Amino acid sequence: MIHALKMMGDYAQEKSNESLLAQLVENPDSNGKYKTVLVIVFKEEDGEMIFDEVRVEEFSKQKLDKYAYKKGSPRGGDLTPTSKITDLEKTFKRIQRPLKKLCKKLKGKTEIEEVILAINNLFQDEEVSQKIYGELQTVEYDDNAVLTIAFRDTAEELKYVGDFEEFTKSLMEKYEKKFYYKSSYLKAEKKSIGKDNVCYICSQKAQETYGYVGTFAFYTLDKPGFASGGFNRGDAWKNYPVCSKCAKTLDLGKKYLEQNLSARFCGVDYFIIPKTIFASDGDDREEMFDILEHLESRRKMSLEEDNRKALTNAQNDIFEVMGDFDNYANFNLMFYEEQNSAFRILLYIEDVLPSYIKKIFDVKGKVEDEELFKKLKGKEGVFDLSFKFNLISDFFYVNQRNKADFTKQFLEITNNIFTAQQIDYSLLINRFISHLQEKFRNDESTWYDNLKALMILKFLKKLELLNDSGEEEIRVSTTQSSYREKIELFLEDHSDILDSNVKRMVFLEGVLAQKLLNIQAKERDGATPFRARLNGLKLNEKIVKRLYSEIINKLEEYDKNYYKQLEEMIADYILASNFADISNNELSFYFVTGMNQANKFQFANKNKGDDE
Repeated sequence: MIHALKMMGDYAQEKSNESLLAQLVENPDSNGKYKTVLVIVFKEEDGEMIFDEVRVEEFSKQKLDKYAYKKGSPRGGDLTPTSKITDLEKTFKRIQRPLKKLCKKLKGKTEIEEVILAINNLFQDEEVSQKIYGELQTVEYDDNAVLTIAFRDTAEELKYVGDFEEFTKSLMEKYEKKFYYKSSYLKAEKKSIGKDNVCYICSQKAQETYGYVGTFAFYTLDKPGFASGGFNRGDAWKNYPVCSKCAKTLDLGKKYLEQNLSARFCGVDYFIIPKTIFASDGDDREEMFDILEHLESRRKMSLEEDNRKALTNAQNDIFEVMGDFDNYANFNLMFYEEQNSAFRILLYIEDVLPSYIKKIFDVKGKVEDEELFKKLKGKEGVFDLSFKFNLISDFFYVNQRNKADFTKQFLEITNNIFTAQQIDYSLLINRFISHLQEKFRNDESTWYDNLKALMILKFLKKLELLNDSGEEEIRVSTTQSSYREKIELFLEDHSDILDSNVKRMVFLEGVLAQKLLNIQAKERDGATPFRARLNGLKLNEKIVKRLYSEIINKLEEYDKNYYKQLEEMIADYILASNFADISNNELSFYFVTGMNQANKFQFANKNKGDDE
């Protein structure tokens, strides 16, 4: 991964044609809410530095290197006299801190140093400072603003913070310092600098190599296991020596990765890290640059395309783009979380081939084309159900409030899908029915979530990833009738999941149970007392067999038993069923599936006793 980051950093530099400074500074308007810049302008008049005006200008991305904004710590202030305005009074003081720190190092030997010192002196002058602050208070602007300083030279041109080498040099020094200095460490360990060593990244000898280049915070020296040669963290350069140039390039690579190859995956952040294979050392860089360029352009296009094609609900989903490549490239997927500045890898999937990504999308399309998931009626009209990994996280909850957390299991399933490993069928069924049972207890509809579960099973079946017991010989009734043929046709169309006699039996019993509930609701003004006999959808062999006779008896009591052929089919399947091969949770799941698909079984004329 480290070398991939290095190439991303090289790519970012080569592509932008910008100075390193321009790429290191941050965009204060990254969220699109800081469209105004307030510039405190100073100038010389009669050989004396004076406050000139507060200039209001529209934020310009082309001036990022001039604003030279770099976020600092809450206490220490930002790294340059450019800050985002939160509270005006606090921000006014905030931009003075880096100015004061710089002036302590300046001796006024150059004309520019004298200008900076003079500007700082004006801020310390209470009368001038109050005048500046007073003018800032009168400025009106929409939304939010950035506060910075500038100097108007004799040619009436404005020199911003980034135009002063003293500021930019100081910024670069502070930026580079993080690679070798840790203020929180013991005095003897604060610095980690090696002399005349070979850089781990570029394999070149460098005058200085740094030991605290932790591009991501999963590399930590706070634990003894990461330190080389004992517990002295100052010797970290022996463990992972990185030269100044590579340290900065890695940082640019990280920034590129975060901006271009990251997204949300069902509540979890992830990176896509491309790799080249079969390439010689010389071709490796060129191929990586081609991959990155293609990923960038396709990602921009995908943001404008139909999100139904994506594997997640995220607007910046880029999985489909991965399938564009031949197998000369592959991809690593890193799922992670950041808490209190700590970076924790939740899952790292290596070597996902583009051809396999294509297969996933092909299977996704085939499942979505099934009639079962098309032209569904919802609150907002007719819709088609699309397969996305979010369907899985609807059962294996990821960071959801007031619910058990199944992030670990969700990521294990994700890993198995992308690495073509078998997935525990029982794990899925147990979560599906537990989720549906909760909805049933709360008198909520189970129809939609049941469909999601079926789509997940069909998707994994077609990818050949389910480790269920496999198919058995299905007993098909020899009695011929249009009604029974249509039922058998439905069962055959979904034989990928209804792949045993006992599953078909309990599915059809669920259909019959829902028919009874529909009749009760009509007869009793919406009341369905038989629902209580379903035991909260916690079924077993004894309950299933009991329900069969109870449903028939109730239909006879209402004198509306229109389903005798369906009852005969259930009886046939009961005789052929092996209950030892199915769990109670499976019985419950396929029973409620039948209930939710009961509307599919309205085939025949009521007078013939085949339906309502």
